Amino acid sequence: MKTTLLCAIAAIAIAITSPSAAQGPPPRLELKLAPHPAATPDEGYIAVEMRMEAPRLAKGEGLVRLPLTLVGIPSARYDGEALQARDDAGPLPLTQDEEPPTPQGVYRRWSVGRATRGDVIVTYRATPRHVTAATNNGPLFDLRAEGQAFLGAGNGFIATPVAPGPWRIRLEWDHSAEPAGARGVWSMGEGTVETVGPSQLLGFSYYASGPLKRYPEADPHFGLFWMSDPPFDPQVLGEGVRKLYEAMSAFFGEAAGQYRVFMRSNPYVGTGGTGLARSFMFGYHAPSEPTVDDLQGLLSHEIAHTWPSMEGEHGDTAWYSEGNAEFYSLALSWRSGAIGLDRVVETMNERADAYYSNPYRGLTNPEAAKIFWTDPVAQTVPYGRGWMYLLQTDAAIRAATDGAESLDDVVKEMRRRQVAGESYGIADWLRLVGARLGEDEAKAMYDHMVSGGLLIPPEELYAPCLKVVKRPVRVFELGFARASLNDERIVRELDPASEAAKAGLREGDRIAEVKDLNTARKTQDGTVTLVVEREGGRQTITFLPRGAAVEAYGWARDPATPESACRF
Repeated sequence: MKTTLLCAIAAIAIAITSPSAAQGPPPRLELKLAPHPAATPDEGYIAVEMRMEAPRLAKGEGLVRLPLTLVGIPSARYDGEALQARDDAGPLPLTQDEEPPTPQGVYRRWSVGRATRGDVIVTYRATPRHVTAATNNGPLFDLRAEGQAFLGAGNGFIATPVAPGPWRIRLEWDHSAEPAGARGVWSMGEGTVETVGPSQLLGFSYYASGPLKRYPEADPHFGLFWMSDPPFDPQVLGEGVRKLYEAMSAFFGEAAGQYRVFMRSNPYVGTGGTGLARSFMFGYHAPSEPTVDDLQGLLSHEIAHTWPSMEGEHGDTAWYSEGNAEFYSLALSWRSGAIGLDRVVETMNERADAYYSNPYRGLTNPEAAKIFWTDPVAQTVPYGRGWMYLLQTDAAIRAATDGAESLDDVVKEMRRRQVAGESYGIADWLRLVGARLGEDEAKAMYDHMVSGGLLIPPEELYAPCLKVVKRPVRVFELGFARASLNDERIVRELDPASEAAKAGLREGDRIAEVKDLNTARKTQDGTVTLVVEREGGRQTITFLPRGAAVEAYGWARDPATPESACRF
């Protein structure tokens, strides 16, 4: 099974707001995108024009902002005078400054050199990121060219207003420089779209334009969009995603609304997805020949991110957003008939192995948060931790209420509070769980999880269908500094006792290629292959990235129990 790099993005809440009658309508924001594809991707661009209705900014106030990098992914930047503005008084002078860095990245801000007069128009050209087989897999934020199409997230190329809004947004596409039949799609709709939302909506949503293919061809509520023909059947994939989305939206008490899925081909090995506003994008490596079944976990996880969320800092709440996405992507896939029992058990054991073998498993939530955006392995901590803790919570609630209630009831109430504009933070979670288990037990379970304590699957949760079994695993261990796989790609801090060193890797080797790293994270016997440059030549080194064995648990099917008795 191909593995995925899933970016934790649920912390960035996108609120589509409606203006209050007392406040009057929000100001207009008109965005026009004019894609210009070229024979070579590096020569193409998207011409961007944004008109903001009378922002009334004083000299020195911020006009627009764009991340230089976001969780390690570079944006289109717009250095020097690449981004320009004008208003009713003519050209508007701008200054550039970097905002204070955050764990997620650094934003550049453009501020006005004089007071604005009337509407302000901002223009620039967005060029796609150049990627190769050596590019690291990561969140799908960057703007890319694929054939005659452009695909990417707004935070990779759109400078958004500093003023948070809400805005009356109108998005238009100019296809005059594109091939006949080109279509423009935004997370919020296809073609010209009008909506009301915050500035963040423009950044944390997806855009695609070109001679895109679509499934189904005509559906105002759902669409799967792609450019290159993938090695799997996109129509089968699209139908499965649509059915799963409908099942999930029904479970969370929301009539099936608009939802869009974008896919693009990666030149490098790896599959990954990132969910944003009412949409997600995933990338695949065609030579690896992923199948629809291979992509099931990735797709269901990203769809599940549409609903469960928790108010608060990402480092404190990622266990909830990621844990719930893991829990319900599996549970609702089973309940809707999207996957069978064998796949459920296989997925549960893969997730358990990944949790127990994570070298950062014992870190506290604050400790894990400090390195979350710098190490892909650290990014998986809240996935396994949150999922295992929710399994325990589900079992405890069922036991305490004699089966009358479950985790479903608490998560649905948290979602109701979010939609109603009420608080939905950690304190609310503890209060809701405590009402069923008792405050002390709820707090003790939570504190154990937050402190990095070992989480063991509850014996009773899936009995008699499944039984919990001990299955020790070896810790994932590269044997050298993870930073060695970043841009410089020089092996640093090599452990001489590691499997990598035993296989022939040396301190100071330059890493030219990395193969199978993502797969090796979730399979105990998966090897990593490095092509390194040393003394003017190249060597291929393959090793098992594993260290010592640790205590771990999983599930085994009870053959005496009929599948009809299984509940998830």
